[in-house]
Amino acid sequence: MAQIAEDYVSPSVRWGLLKQDYPQAVVEFTHATGAEIGIPEKFGGTEEYCVAQILLRPDDALPVIGYKPVSDAKQNKNDHASDAWNVLCTKALGRALKRAGYADTASEMKLVVQYKQRLAEHDAISGGSPVKNDTHVDVASTNPTPDGDYLHRVEETSNVVKAEPAQEELVVEEDDNWDTDEHRNESHAELKARVQALPEEYQDKAREVHQGVNGRKWPIDSVSQFNFLASAIEALHEQAAELDPEAEF
Repeated sequence: MAQIAEDYVSPSVRWGLLKQDYPQAVVEFTHATGAEIGIPEKFGGTEEYCVAQILLRPDDALPVIGYKPVSDAKQNKNDHASDAWNVLCTKALGRALKRAGYADTASEMKLVVQYKQRLAEHDAISGGSPVKNDTHVDVASTNPTPDGDYLHRVEETSNVVKAEPAQEELVVEEDDNWDTDEHRNESHAELKARVQALPEEYQDKAREVHQGVNGRKWPIDSVSQFNFLASAIEALHEQAAELDPEAEF
């Protein structure tokens, strides 16, 4: 069994990062055979798979996909059958995110964030778009290469879950500031307490996400960046709880 990296970043956190870059991205989870997603018969084409399909933009012709064999599903005692399906969906999403360029370790994600920052700085120096306070840069100007011979989207609608598209891009504007210093300080104190309530290894992951958001600047003046970090920390709490259901957070 493969070992999980110490700086592993969960699919939920990486999905949040992708949504920051592609606010209109949606993900669908479907059930398909290997042949339907371009897997040759001798490599599992007759088996069944849980498929995660990420469409980065509404006008993209093909999605980025990741899949996990249904045979890998494990159902623990007292679990509902759908719990095993949810686990498969999470793992399939993680593979799709990795193929979309969102690595599953904090060290690799840090390199991606730094690369985006350098692109933004280069664009500003060369007379392109000005660098905003956030680090949002759309680095994929073309559709990502789809997997194998996957030339169509699975039409089966049972077991389909769609993520709601964001209304607009997460771009820091002039009005993206705190209404009062008191509100900002109270929110920061609560967020710090939530981080301290995490197991030590997850606190390190929270710091890595903070580094990627704004270079670990504190306090965070941008409300959008603060909310993104807060969501990521809540996702880490969920991940920690899944690995240790008896822990209290």
